Amino acid sequence: MTISKKKQLQRRHIEAIASIADHGSVHRSATHLGTSQPALSRLLAEAESTLGTRIFERSVRGSIATMRGRAIINQARFLLSSLGRLDNIVDTLGSTIRLGCIPRAMHSVMPHLLNRVHSDQTAHDTSIKWKLMVIEDSSTQLLTDLESEKLDFAIMRHVAGAAGIGTDYVTERLYDERPLIICSATNTTFTDKTYTLEQLTKREWILPSLGTTSRAVLDRFWRENELPPIKSVIETRTFESNLALVAKTSFISIVPESIARHYGSLNLIKIIDVYPALPPSTVMLVFNQAIIDDAVCQPFRTLVHAAARDALVEM
Repeated sequence: MTISKKKQLQRRHIEAIASIADHGSVHRSATHLGTSQPALSRLLAEAESTLGTRIFERSVRGSIATMRGRAIINQARFLLSSLGRLDNIVDTLGSTIRLGCIPRAMHSVMPHLLNRVHSDQTAHDTSIKWKLMVIEDSSTQLLTDLESEKLDFAIMRHVAGAAGIGTDYVTERLYDERPLIICSATNTTFTDKTYTLEQLTKREWILPSLGTTSRAVLDRFWRENELPPIKSVIETRTFESNLALVAKTSFISIVPESIARHYGSLNLIKIIDVYPALPPSTVMLVFNQAIIDDAVCQPFRTLVHAAARDALVEM
């Protein structure tokens, strides 16, 4: 008796799916890949037949991913990334791990991570080599980059915590940190007494810009406590800008606690004691579920957690 063997996708099919998604049409993708449009169309047809579903809808605007197609494209990009690491394992330079990191973690976790990566690579004679590429960006952009397989890992936050990330990704807690309200070290308006948040709404603020996780967390807390609106004079993309402006003006702002205490120790700003305290949020390591057993990525994941523990000692 002959047992029929189910057809499986080959690497060329996966590359075709990802390329068509990246370029928005079969025609543009074929040009990029240096192949003919009919040949690429055949690969796509074979992939859709094997998977039993349509990946793209064809239209005058090009190839638009279907609902199921979007999930398939994400997995195709992840598989290509994993295959790339597999190809590079025997390379003397090793595989590249792509890490995204939010600004606050660049100050807290990243120095310890870089030290640990350097120590790990020089202290161990391992057959699996790898190098690290780091991109700094907002949590929103890092999640987008994870979904499009431009990153392997992201150190990030979400206004809804781990529940907001989705089930396609693993979320591991690194540490919790609350924002503190600050003013210039020379600001005589604020003394050592405790101020209510309602009192502070009468002041002029420098706030994180709309669309940032810091702003979303603050706005939600403000709404939940039914506080009067904040008078925002300036909105910035980074807390470094907040610090620079607050240090030389009469405005107040929020920055992560570890950053506030560091700049406070330098006598550049002072922390305003408030009630109720602003809520903490969780900084997480986020990655695709399929990466858990990856021979290259799993040891790196361990290093990230060790670096986070190092950072907590200093906070």
